[in-house]
Amino acid sequence: MPDTNLTESDPAIHRQREQTFVQHVERLLQDDRLRIDTTLGRRPITMFIRDVARSDKSVDLKRLMSEMSMPDRELQNRMPVGQTLDVNLSQKRFWFLKALVGRVRVVCVSPTRALLRGDEPQAMTPTEVNKLLSQLPPTPQGVPTTVALLSTSGFTLEAHELAERRADRTVLLIEQNSGGGWTVTGPVETKALSDLFDPENEEEKRSRVRDLIEENKGELLGGGIAADRICAKTHLPAGVVEGELKNYAKNTPGLVAKRLDGRIVLFREGTMPPPAAASAGGSVMPLIDRVKSLFNRKGESEKKIAFLSESRALLSQQRDRAYDELGTLEQQESQLKDQFKNAGSDLGKRRITSQLLQLRKDMERRQQRVTMLNQQVNVVSTHLHNLELVQQGQVAHLPNPEAMADDAVKAEEMLATLQANLEMADSVGSVGLSGMSDEEKALMEELEQETGGATKAKTETPATNAPASTTKVSAASRESGEPASPTRQRGAAEPG
Repeated sequence: MPDTNLTESDPAIHRQREQTFVQHVERLLQDDRLRIDTTLGRRPITMFIRDVARSDKSVDLKRLMSEMSMPDRELQNRMPVGQTLDVNLSQKRFWFLKALVGRVRVVCVSPTRALLRGDEPQAMTPTEVNKLLSQLPPTPQGVPTTVALLSTSGFTLEAHELAERRADRTVLLIEQNSGGGWTVTGPVETKALSDLFDPENEEEKRSRVRDLIEENKGELLGGGIAADRICAKTHLPAGVVEGELKNYAKNTPGLVAKRLDGRIVLFREGTMPPPAAASAGGSVMPLIDRVKSLFNRKGESEKKIAFLSESRALLSQQRDRAYDELGTLEQQESQLKDQFKNAGSDLGKRRITSQLLQLRKDMERRQQRVTMLNQQVNVVSTHLHNLELVQQGQVAHLPNPEAMADDAVKAEEMLATLQANLEMADSVGSVGLSGMSDEEKALMEELEQETGGATKAKTETPATNAPASTTKVSAASRESGEPASPTRQRGAAEPG
């Protein structure tokens, strides 16, 4: 895909186009769908021996940059180099000889001087195309040649007429269009050949359609997206666009693609998603429930919403078309004003004045039609909005006040029970510490002190044989601040 952050005057985008097209042609040379004119008729290219010669004009580019006093290596690496591919198609004769039966030439051309100067590149003119075709190496007489000419800056409208097919040569013109894709101009009888030389595959084309739908999602809220508008923006065939619109509607709940007023339009079937039963298709509903829904006419709201959504999309498309007609009339009015300004005679000014008067009356009629369409869209949208509010209220299934009050009382009772249980658990947990005896508390304090001073007491021998009374005396001495007797600390007997 092309880099949208690059501009036309940036050499990198021209180099990117050149590389993309050449890589596509190299893959195409292995495709048996590519049928080329040869001395044996139009045949698949894979039937023949393919001798490929690659070349470019990188030396000429370096020489031109030196002449223009621009020795910039970074700029040189970003410039297109005019790659070419010469493919000779031949078949074996007498087991070891080869006979030339056809030739394919791929030529890439870029506006090198304009890119080096930073100017806006210009499209190739018919004169430039004819000059380039005349400079191609000659082909043996009677051997057809297929020329694929890529202009990274595009072609003028007149240059497209040079795409032709003759007995000795077929010319295809390749360029990138404003929609982000590629345009291959060739003779009508070689449409299949032109389609194969398009570097963009089908998945990339569908991806561009999806991206454009995502960018214009706002139009789905008040109207729809028509296929012909997407075709004009993307330069893609109508079949590709219409197919992707249908796939997009199929994969997106609430959207539908229908043919309205002669064209496929993608629009939203209501602003709220369909209910679960409707999204399931209704086939999972039991038979008795389906019969009841038919007699109770429960599906009437859905039908009304679908009909009004379709009507709104149709009216919105008619309004957009009327706006386009108004824009065309405004351009004609501007042209007539310029003609009146440049008119040299009174007779010409009278004629232009009469034309302007009729034109403005026509514009007023168009404006009245637009006003009427806007009012119709407003009425349909209001009715659709009211139906959706009713449907939303039916789908929500909100509880009644009595049920809410009963649930609130039950919730309060549950919270009160939980609070009582929590208080009971706290009172039971505190008994464990308050129920210790004095001796247990003294022993616990001694153990905590020994644990905290484990490193300091490593060199001392613990009094493991001391009785409980000795331990109590030692603890009492530490509390009173008096040092204990060394003899008693070692557990020795008192003198008699």
